Amino acid sequence: MVFKFSLISIILLLLLSSVSCSSVKGVKRATGDALMYGMVYNNENMPVTNAQVMVDGRVVTVTDAQGRFFLSSKQRKEFTLSLVKAGYETVTGNFRFEPMEVIHMVMINANQLITLAEFAMDEGRFRDVIRFCDRAFALDPERIDAIYLKTLSLVRLREFDNARQILLDLEEKIGERLYINWILERLPQ
Repeated sequence: MVFKFSLISIILLLLLSSVSCSSVKGVKRATGDALMYGMVYNNENMPVTNAQVMVDGRVVTVTDAQGRFFLSSKQRKEFTLSLVKAGYETVTGNFRFEPMEVIHMVMINANQLITLAEFAMDEGRFRDVIRFCDRAFALDPERIDAIYLKTLSLVRLREFDNARQILLDLEEKIGERLYINWILERLPQ
């Protein structure tokens, strides 16, 4: 069987193959190395770009515009993989290097944690609200919405002293605010 390709078809094929691979940064392969692939998404299934990829505590690459990365090794062995990006929770897992396998990992940021807290609030899962808010606050200590949702959850759980203390701490940090006073005045003693 004879295949006929026009010159334009060959040029287009070469261009497409170079574009699809050019977004992967820093892929270095020594002779004999095998590749393992990784894909990093956020909680909304969107790629996480420029996340540091660490293998056994050492930065080896960053994720590209599509959240992809490649690892190369001459041997199959166990390793610890960590993903680090400002504003996101660090994700760590143990893996075995298997050539041509794909690692899928999910990272979550403060905004997504607040969204999960809001859904939990709507469903009356107040302990979950508190956990999500604490995680969001750990990523971004300026998240007033995390403090507010946590306080409302504590009130719903009838933990008025804890709620009061959080509001007083917030007021000390950001100054007196009408909405803080409004809630404090309505908390049972």
